[in-house]
Amino acid sequence: MRNIVKEGAWTTLPTGSQLRNEAPRVRVIPYKIKSTQLAGAIKGFASVTKMGTKEFYDGLYDGKKLPGKPYDFPYFSNDFRSFTSDFADTLSNITDRGTVSVAQMVQNIGSEVVGAGAQIADFMKNAKEATSGGGGPSTGTYIETPKFYQFANTDAPLNVTFPLLNTVNEGDAQKNQKFIEEFTKLNRPKRQSSVTMDFPYIYKVRLKGLRFIRWAYCDNLTFSMVGQRRLIGGKMVPEAFVCNMSFRSLTVEVANFMDQT
Repeated sequence: MRNIVKEGAWTTLPTGSQLRNEAPRVRVIPYKIKSTQLAGAIKGFASVTKMGTKEFYDGLYDGKKLPGKPYDFPYFSNDFRSFTSDFADTLSNITDRGTVSVAQMVQNIGSEVVGAGAQIADFMKNAKEATSGGGGPSTGTYIETPKFYQFANTDAPLNVTFPLLNTVNEGDAQKNQKFIEEFTKLNRPKRQSSVTMDFPYIYKVRLKGLRFIRWAYCDNLTFSMVGQRRLIGGKMVPEAFVCNMSFRSLTVEVANFMDQT
């Protein structure tokens, strides 16, 4: 069960009801990371040579789409986007990636030039004041310079919350438990051997008309129980489960993404 909007027990409406088609939804497509961290980083850097913006982001992560239908979750949250912006005197750390970039070298040289210029200006001013009887040395100088935009990923995650009812139709509890088990496995690392492990899945997320995230990971996944509980078939079954998940972008959410909502 992946199309929760049409097939899930998040509402008492029958599965064939037209009203389900009108429910707001977020579409989540899982991708399995195929390469190691090092190979993925190399592939990501190689994608810089691709000219198109879409092609660049598509190639940034080496992901294989999970076979089958995407997940469609009901979406009733009020907030769908939140971010902050900042300009600072130094370059953003995100542009360096642990290396000394050309821009950083230019910045360092510029800082030295500005510092030397400030010292010379201060010296000349002090000398002028001393010869003209204008008083003692100045208390300091400050030269205004352009600030750098900070390319930091400040976008808040997209939060998705919905219930799964176990008491509406026969078999709902089993379907809900199966979904919870499957989606939990997607978001946990899987050990393949004593030395190798698979990464959790990453996702393409689209909130129709409002937000698009090309690469995201599930940074929070919570399943809660509501109401009376019983042991059925050896499993604890409450009256309902509450699913709470959030998807955080792995990239800066550039303005181009708005064209893909």
